[in-house]
Amino acid sequence: MNKTADVLADVFDRLRLRGVFVSEWALSAPWGISGQQESCALIHFMVKGTAFVTPLGGVTVKVGAGDLVLLPRGDSHTIGDSPTSEARSLESLLPEREIERFSPIAIGGGGAPGQMLCAGLHFEEDGALALYQLLPSMLVLNAEEIASEPLLAHMLEGLTSELTVYGKGRNVVLVRGFELVYVLALRVALRANSALGKFSAAMQHRGISSSLLAMHKDYALRWTVDSLARHAGLSRSAFTKAFKEIVGESPRQHLIARRLAAAQQLLSTTNLPLSTIAEKIGYDSPVGLHLAFTSGVGVTPGAFRKGKRPLA
Repeated sequence: MNKTADVLADVFDRLRLRGVFVSEWALSAPWGISGQQESCALIHFMVKGTAFVTPLGGVTVKVGAGDLVLLPRGDSHTIGDSPTSEARSLESLLPEREIERFSPIAIGGGGAPGQMLCAGLHFEEDGALALYQLLPSMLVLNAEEIASEPLLAHMLEGLTSELTVYGKGRNVVLVRGFELVYVLALRVALRANSALGKFSAAMQHRGISSSLLAMHKDYALRWTVDSLARHAGLSRSAFTKAFKEIVGESPRQHLIARRLAAAQQLLSTTNLPLSTIAEKIGYDSPVGLHLAFTSGVGVTPGAFRKGKRPLA
């Protein structure tokens, strides 16, 4: 496994996906849908027809049958048969979207037909590392790119076929299938380095990618800016400057965020004492963990373990 794949795997492990909602859209022109910001990754797969997707403040992109649209952070966007078609709010069309459920919806004015599969992958926001935020607001994979990843192509074909199945277990197949689709689709996007912007820049920079892998894999080590710079093969000043420009935060901030993400997972899934958790993530004492956690997360480790999450 290469460095990019190592870091991507770690990012997904920290996301802690906890459920998926899937919907099938029977479309007929004119049609349009407007979705607001959501705390989940979104997937749109055009099965038939064409659509125009416009992220908030972004450029409109035309997609056709077999193309896949990813919105890693669930950014606001509109999608329709034309950039000028009136868009109805997603909330009005799907007022209740239960996790691990499948819903068929019909929308449009009776014109040219289309079909779209959509999925929302919910994840715990406190588990989303800063590196995940470097992904662009929207990624589009065309049918040719999807074909370069046979497993992804087969998964999408299988999920589309599953729509005709009404027996027991269909919901589970659809929702779990889209979790795999999302991971595979991002892997394909990584091959087109220009598509991933800052994420790609971080992964392609030998020194920065090396330091990121070190922090993500061995976050409990007693890293300093100097030791990270040496690991990256750069001077302290060059390393700090490049890291801040590409990643968007200092090496120290990124390391703390990585450690706190690990602490949150341990607090949520184990009964380990705070002293053990502190040692496992690189702090000398529970006091160090307490101070860093309270500052970074907004509540004490003990309150977090009891379920008292921060308000924002």
